[in-house]
Amino acid sequence: MTTRIEILRPSEIDSVMELEATAGSYRWTRADWQGSFDNDQCFKLRVGGAIKAVAAFSVVFDEANLLNVAVHKTAQRKGLARKLLSECLAAYAGQGIKNCFLEVRRSNRPAINLYEQLGFTCIGERKNYYPVKGGREDALVLICQLQRKDTQRESQHA
Repeated sequence: MTTRIEILRPSEIDSVMELEATAGSYRWTRADWQGSFDNDQCFKLRVGGAIKAVAAFSVVFDEANLLNVAVHKTAQRKGLARKLLSECLAAYAGQGIKNCFLEVRRSNRPAINLYEQLGFTCIGERKNYYPVKGGREDALVLICQLQRKDTQRESQHA
């Protein structure tokens, strides 16, 4: 099946909410997504005709912040988040975005592994950032320095 990455439209909110309901314990609400449709850049990865992964980024000047990524339960562990994020990061690099930041739950080892494979490194933590049942959980703050492909080639030849 072919995969395509496209802009996620507000009219697809019901599909996004269905995906979020399967994605894991901690998910965005309809209001969270509505806010991102109004203020951020949202993307989807389709497999065939179905939306299997979504991501939301905020972009300010030359920095991006990954706000959320979710993959349908039946499509997890198949490289779809990696494909979606790597293509988004490459596109941002091509637009002159220099860095992408994110926060991730300290306990979310699969996500941390993915982000590290994509070139993110930990630069700090936010204590008690995320709500959890019975309390709060720390977040790790990660950064990925984005490079344009033409800049990468130039530095390799220097």
